[in-house]
Amino acid sequence: MHRIYLVFILVIVATGNLIAQQQNNYNFKAGPGRLSVGAFIGPSRLIEKAPDSLVPEIQDYLNKLRSGWHYGFESEYFINRYLGFGAIYSSFNTKQEVDSIAIKFFSQTYYINLSSKMTINTVASMVYGRLPLVNNKLVITGGIGPAWLFYRNIGSVVGDSATLKGSSPGLSSSLRVNYEIIPSLSIGLQGSYIHAFLKEFTQDNGSTQEVVTLDKSEYQNISRFDFSFGIFYTFLKK
Repeated sequence: MHRIYLVFILVIVATGNLIAQQQNNYNFKAGPGRLSVGAFIGPSRLIEKAPDSLVPEIQDYLNKLRSGWHYGFESEYFINRYLGFGAIYSSFNTKQEVDSIAIKFFSQTYYINLSSKMTINTVASMVYGRLPLVNNKLVITGGIGPAWLFYRNIGSVVGDSATLKGSSPGLSSSLRVNYEIIPSLSIGLQGSYIHAFLKEFTQDNGSTQEVVTLDKSEYQNISRFDFSFGIFYTFLKK
């Protein structure tokens, strides 16, 4: 996986530099702006499924918790027509709550209450490559870069609650299509993939805190897909 990301970075950088070196041989119209800022929102999906070893009721509960939504903000600065850098902040949110879920254990049936409220905040620095089309009204932008994820899950089981907190390095990648609706203002559709594993977390039950370090086979996969609609403002190059 890391090799794929490395190849992707090299392709973006090499392509941007090659096209930038050749652009003086062509009579381009005025290029798109150097600096853009934007906001986006949309549905998300965590990659990891609940283990098959769990009872079906709990497995179904955890799988429903995989679906959520996100919002975020993005800034980009392009050093030439095709190559740029920037930063992204995004917040993934999901929650699930069930009352009196029935769990059969041997010949007995137990009814329990469950709830979870999960948030994963992500900060990433990005390198971008873009392709302006249709007189710069349509722009395709791809990006990749290192990220840091901050995980928080407030859970409750049969009246007992606890907060799980942790952080992890990761990788963020995205592909976006923007269309300019009026000068300087564009709308966009974006798909993103964030890759990370949680290796330890702090468990806080309100009275005590405990740091839990996971074995490699127990690492929690907090990777996810985001699908976004965004609006972006570009400071046009004078």
